[in-house]
Amino acid sequence: MTTLIIIGNGFDIQNNLPTSYWHFHQEYNERLNEHFVYFPDFFDDQAWSRFEENLGLFDDDNFSENAALQPSMDDMIESSKYVNGYNDEISQKTDELVDDINSAFTTWIRRVDIGQATKCMEFPKGSKFINFNYTSTLQDVYLVPEKDVLHIHGKARLNVIFGHGNQLSSLAPNDDSPWFEESYQTLASVTNKFHKPVYKILEEHREHLESYGDVTKIIVIGHSINDIDIPYLKCILNGYPDAVWRNWNHKGEETDGVSDTHGKLLSFGVPSDKLYSLASKKLGRAYPIS
Repeated sequence: MTTLIIIGNGFDIQNNLPTSYWHFHQEYNERLNEHFVYFPDFFDDQAWSRFEENLGLFDDDNFSENAALQPSMDDMIESSKYVNGYNDEISQKTDELVDDINSAFTTWIRRVDIGQATKCMEFPKGSKFINFNYTSTLQDVYLVPEKDVLHIHGKARLNVIFGHGNQLSSLAPNDDSPWFEESYQTLASVTNKFHKPVYKILEEHREHLESYGDVTKIIVIGHSINDIDIPYLKCILNGYPDAVWRNWNHKGEETDGVSDTHGKLLSFGVPSDKLYSLASKKLGRAYPIS
């Protein structure tokens, strides 16, 4: 019999690691705000708690107006160099935006010092893990064998997969200004470059996710059950329909992650009679360190 444990970012935070988007905001807001003015949803969420989701909406009109001076019709009649120069500048500026955001996020997560972590519980022996975090907390702090951990979105030191779950955009040709078609498509591609390919990832790991054998218990720790991750969780639910679920999450004065995530798990099909949700501060009591 197997216990399958799904690890979210709340687990690292509970282990005293600075891995929340609030910490990312504290360190990188001055550097990245010049880019995030072109992602309107960041104006409503300056603490970046929805960092990945906010990358799904890019204001390409605002960006193009500020990134480069569009040549006039007279300029274009005089020489094609003006159109080519404009297209090249838009391409360069969008590359800078995408590269800066990617670099900042990966650099931040790679600088997290696992040595700061404080072990807070003991996992059931023989457990298997699906880790939505990029860190090696399980391996380095809890001494879980590497073979027992699936990093569904990559590892900090190797590859980091992040982004929004909005549908990929495919734009028709710009018939109104065909001479700016290249820059038009370049701007349109920004949102796609920040897309997290969940269904591709799921197909790559489906065999692994469905091969854990006789799973009797599924433990969820510190996972926010965001919509973008539900396809993975549905796959797990379908693969092990008889398992009971234990959902551990943060319950504070202002936020109740326990109730929120309990409702989300129910919403995609986890049976109510097999689901129990509890405050993660009690994890150490349920799974005490020996």
